[in-house]
Amino acid sequence: MSFKRSRRGPKLLATVVGLSCGFAAGCEEELPVAISDDLPGEPITVEVDVPWSDFASNLEVFGGYGSPRDLDDGFVANDFAGTLDARTLLRFSSYPRSATVRDETGTLRPDSNLTHVGGRLVAFFDTDASTNTGAVTLELGALQAEWDSKTVSWSFAVDTINDQRAWSEPGAGPVLDFGTAVWDPADGDSAVFALDSAMVAAWSDTTDLSAGARISLVEPGSRLLLRGAALRVDARPSLDPDTLVELLPQTRTTTFIYDPFPTPPADGIRIGGAPSWRTVLDLAIPEQLDGPAEFCAVVSCPHVLEPGQISYAALVLTSRSSEDAFQPTDSIILDVRPVFDRSAMPKAPLGNSLIGGVRGRAVPPGAFGSDPGVQIEIPFTSFSRDLLRGTDTSGNPAPGTLALLSVFEPYSIAFASFEGPGSASEPILRLVLTIGPPVELP
Repeated sequence: MSFKRSRRGPKLLATVVGLSCGFAAGCEEELPVAISDDLPGEPITVEVDVPWSDFASNLEVFGGYGSPRDLDDGFVANDFAGTLDARTLLRFSSYPRSATVRDETGTLRPDSNLTHVGGRLVAFFDTDASTNTGAVTLELGALQAEWDSKTVSWSFAVDTINDQRAWSEPGAGPVLDFGTAVWDPADGDSAVFALDSAMVAAWSDTTDLSAGARISLVEPGSRLLLRGAALRVDARPSLDPDTLVELLPQTRTTTFIYDPFPTPPADGIRIGGAPSWRTVLDLAIPEQLDGPAEFCAVVSCPHVLEPGQISYAALVLTSRSSEDAFQPTDSIILDVRPVFDRSAMPKAPLGNSLIGGVRGRAVPPGAFGSDPGVQIEIPFTSFSRDLLRGTDTSGNPAPGTLALLSVFEPYSIAFASFEGPGSASEPILRLVLTIGPPVELP
């Protein structure tokens, strides 16, 4: 247990507490910033770091929250980081049945007698989140087996409770080859696949559960983030056969499949991914502190801790590199919520976010890749007071379990990783305590 002490005096209290809030994404409530000179005695402010074994236990990592389909994005990879393969699957809505064209007299009229003669599939990529630095070749194919967009995976086309059907070839194969397209981020954010009339017809029947497109990557070594795709169908109207009109059917489903699927870490914390991971742990705020010696030299030990003495409380995590294939290219947005019934995990109901603000705690991607070892403070001051008191402000029993998760589930194929119990940088509880004469806030 480590210890820091402020010098005596009311002005130092504001300084120390203010610095502690600065380390966090946002404090949960306004903290006292001054103490009246009229108070008897001199309160002191101390910062105490409590080791894992003195406040937490039963850490578990749970996966399976949400589906890649929920992202409305796709990923495409070929042997990325020597391991990851990913492919994006698309399903389209019905084609528009009519178009407004000019007849031989020049009058605009609706025409429902359209002949599909070809088109294009335009795939849009995120140049910042994709790892390639040059041109790559993409393959387009038409799926040949019935598939369920909610449960599809690398191995299974359908994976529901009463129906499990594997792909004939893992990775959503086989497919009917629809050609290739080159995407060079230096030229823009899109790749265009040319389609003939037979290709367009393959996706026109929305009752066909096998209808769909698969986009894959030819060259190994990259992971691409696909932000969306647009199907553009060229049609010849009967009222003006010399003219082509462009139809814009909607993309009904965008999802992705990948292999291998990561296994839960044996010795650490994982947050995020698609489907998402959550880490759950039990907490108990120490009722009394009996060290370290520097603390006891200032405050009589054992010191009985009171809820009102907690000016700030945070779980301090130390980042570590995620698996190479799943390292993020964008910030991971963290959240922490109370778990109301630990026995109901992984489906236990969660309470409201304990992090101040509505956007969670953003951690830059380097913390889980090239720059590990970053300390992240996740504040939960009010929760810690309730936990020490045993009840919340409404008199209900205070939950003793927290869930660490991403604000949006899922958010990305990548995930955040932190050191776990037993490591040299295991999670700690950071408390800022104000100890002294009773202080009543107005």
